[in-house]
Amino acid sequence: MHTASRNLVQVTVAVALVIASAVASAEVVVLAGRAEGRASAKPDPAGINEPFAVAFDARGAMYGVEYGRGNRLFRLARPGTAGAAVEFVAGVFHPTTPKDQFPPDAATAAGEVKFHGLHDVAVGRDGSVYLADTFNHRIRAYDPATGAVRVVAGTGVPGFAGDGGPADRAEFNQAYCSSLTPDSTSLLVADIKNSRLRRIDLMTGTVTTVAGNGKGGKPIDGAPARETPLAGPRAACEAADGTIYLALREGNSLLAIRDGVVRAVVNASGKAGYGGDGGPGRDALLAGPKYVSLDRQGRVLIADTENHCIRRWDPATGTIQVVAGKPTRRGTTIGPDLLATELARPHGCSLDPAGRLVIADSDNDRILAGSLR
Repeated sequence: MHTASRNLVQVTVAVALVIASAVASAEVVVLAGRAEGRASAKPDPAGINEPFAVAFDARGAMYGVEYGRGNRLFRLARPGTAGAAVEFVAGVFHPTTPKDQFPPDAATAAGEVKFHGLHDVAVGRDGSVYLADTFNHRIRAYDPATGAVRVVAGTGVPGFAGDGGPADRAEFNQAYCSSLTPDSTSLLVADIKNSRLRRIDLMTGTVTTVAGNGKGGKPIDGAPARETPLAGPRAACEAADGTIYLALREGNSLLAIRDGVVRAVVNASGKAGYGGDGGPGRDALLAGPKYVSLDRQGRVLIADTENHCIRRWDPATGTIQVVAGKPTRRGTTIGPDLLATELARPHGCSLDPAGRLVIADSDNDRILAGSLR
């Protein structure tokens, strides 16, 4: 192993141990925001507002994005440690709604960029922080070393164009996801209004369609991925074996895309509701899922947003179970563990370096962390 790689591994392990030690005294901790949840209907620029997703860099710093109540990228250098403070590193505080329209933002300085409805964040191996700037119809990247923000994909004008060509000249229509593939060479983008899942090759800078024929509707089990309709592709992640998992917001389901074929693995009916824990995922119900990620065993974590909980589907057994929140019950109470803790429309769920589940508890304006069982 090269010295630089060995040092990076040592730093990452050390950070994981610090985080694990810092939170060992409590099953559920608040990493950012108020323990009591949202205090006011009016956004407060001094705090985080409507966090939608988080990601960690190689040194353990946590990056998070605010949706329309704040429209900023924030960072915690040492999450979970005493006195850890939120630092807003990019974006101008300006509450917006999805219907607001702005001209394409040409700003490149972090403190001048006006994001519009940030939905997702991912950190590349080189430290680049990728952002789904949804209602600006772009994917952007923040450079922590220089503070510069650049356009990775999208012209800023809604539409569908550019497959096979440069991503920064392509058109997207509400880019909701910016998840990295396991090798960090590509980004998966849920192009929701185009009813497609697209891939940006970060090595060549080109964009292609992975799934969806451009029509909204219930997906066809067993169909070629690019020949089926999709009902609100909202978020995606890729497993080590190349399987892509795609959450459908309007379709209330989780799809698996493998070898170019689509199959519903959670909620084959597509009906909104709650049920099925402990049983086959295909028979279970979801309600407006907004995010997916993987745990260390390759199981899929699902933000079952409108059911106010996080669920986990196991591809080895095909079964689903709730792992955080009190299903269908919205609230602010923090319990002794994740299953005794109330959530309010969580949008993000991922693991920290210590392997704990970190939840963007969106409508409570807070980030929670807790041990998975």
